[in-house]
Amino acid sequence: MNVETVKVYQIGLGDFGRNGFEKLIELQRYFGKVDVQLKGVCDTDFERLEKAEKFAEAHEFFIETFQDVEEMYEAAEQERGKIMIYDSGPSETHSRHIHRSLQNGFFPLAEKPPSMSREEHLSEKEMSREQEIMYMVDFIERESPVVKKAQELLEEEEVERLDIFRQSSIGLQKLMQPVKRAGVKGGAVLDKMIHEAYLFDLLSTEEIEFQSAGIESFMPKTLGAEKFMSIRGGYTENIGKNTALGDVKALFKSGDTDVTLHGSWLGFSEDARKAGKKVRDATEHSVLESGYQTVEGKAFLDEECRFFTVQGTRSLAGDMLNRKLFDLDTGEEVDTPDLIHDQLHRVIEKAVLNAAGKRSDGIGQHEVDEFMDSLFMVQESASGDEFDELEKSRERLKEMVVEDRKILEREESDTIAG
Repeated sequence: MNVETVKVYQIGLGDFGRNGFEKLIELQRYFGKVDVQLKGVCDTDFERLEKAEKFAEAHEFFIETFQDVEEMYEAAEQERGKIMIYDSGPSETHSRHIHRSLQNGFFPLAEKPPSMSREEHLSEKEMSREQEIMYMVDFIERESPVVKKAQELLEEEEVERLDIFRQSSIGLQKLMQPVKRAGVKGGAVLDKMIHEAYLFDLLSTEEIEFQSAGIESFMPKTLGAEKFMSIRGGYTENIGKNTALGDVKALFKSGDTDVTLHGSWLGFSEDARKAGKKVRDATEHSVLESGYQTVEGKAFLDEECRFFTVQGTRSLAGDMLNRKLFDLDTGEEVDTPDLIHDQLHRVIEKAVLNAAGKRSDGIGQHEVDEFMDSLFMVQESASGDEFDELEKSRERLKEMVVEDRKILEREESDTIAG
């Protein structure tokens, strides 16, 4: 049997990139459907490159290492055959690398978000059309066993309402640890809501129509700042499409289904607490995780949730963080499939198949366009009085931070715990 060869170059070896690098080595060793050849990796950090090189050598593979991305592209241009560029580098350069890869006739696989603005997305879309090459985004939640099982259960059901929550305290962590969290960008929309493309798997149509957005808070640039944080990590004095959102919910319509996405960088919204309580009351399982962390003598509330609820002829709750699915009508946990490989492995495997010209199931270009267009509508809806919004943000942050090492004696009420 003739097996296609795909040569891969990777950009970025941060936490997520290292994981992806190991998946590529594994595919090079064992994947029989395509001959995967990891040719090189690029990162500005020499120590990361050295570790990657040693890891590859331990598995008897040789890779080139680059600290300059232009040198990497020059090396890729010398190769013959099918080339895939896997971009797990900084968010703000994803669009540039998608464009550059398509321009060279390479197949791009990018981490989320693929673009930080509507203009960047339209440029990618046009280049993809011109070159007749599709590109992929690593919507890894689509590979979750929770989503796979929910999709199966809802196939013959009517979905009246879908709520998806992805919220955490990462925005506060970024303010308290700006160096450590420098790579975290995008705000509640382009860092949180961007993960929820799996909504298409739970709906009967591929169309979603933006209705409205409710912005609860924006991100200040620093604690006590007089300016807002931008989606690219800098600052902006005015509220607009480039302002990072702290807490937002967006309402959509998909056929007869009401869809609401809830994203937050500033802990749980009131809607998340209420929805979490309903899930806990029905299942005795909490989808909200809450605790405290301490940085330089200051304790802060550390919260995270990733879950969805479905209402209709069958009601479900999916806890993406703990990989559990529940039937809300019976309160019982639903068994989810035991998949051989993790979600990132399956995403990269499908990307390699696509790069080789072997079609694999995945979110199509139309769905990506629909989803990204919807998110940009949410981001572009940002408006408000700058003074009032900064004051609201400060109050929100004040509720989450303790000024000394003493941890707040916070009531563990049903609303908070559930």
